[in-house]
Amino acid sequence: MNLDIVTKRLKIISDLQEELNGVRAAYQESLENDPAYQELQEEASKFRESSKDKKIQVTSNQTMKAMADQMKELKTEITENKDILGQELADYYKESGSMEITDEDGNVKRIVFSVKLING
Repeated sequence: MNLDIVTKRLKIISDLQEELNGVRAAYQESLENDPAYQELQEEASKFRESSKDKKIQVTSNQTMKAMADQMKELKTEITENKDILGQELADYYKESGSMEITDEDGNVKRIVFSVKLING
């Protein structure tokens, strides 16, 4: 496969994204011009504000703050461990050539790789 094919695919994706953005803008404009939709949006906004105020009241005590901090720490730890696992699985595949691994419960899991192109 050569670079021309990749470049053409990137152009196709870019063109489709531009078309999607145009359709999305027209869709949003149509919604914004609809009086019933505007009324619904205002009601939803009032509800969100009320809900936000109530949530602040409920979560302002020390116990709730401590649990929120604990959840945040656990999410960070999970993310870090998933990143490490990804590298460990890549190393395992490189060393063994196997695309399967058996977990501690005896379940066979397949390794799936995902590739993305990012600006850098």
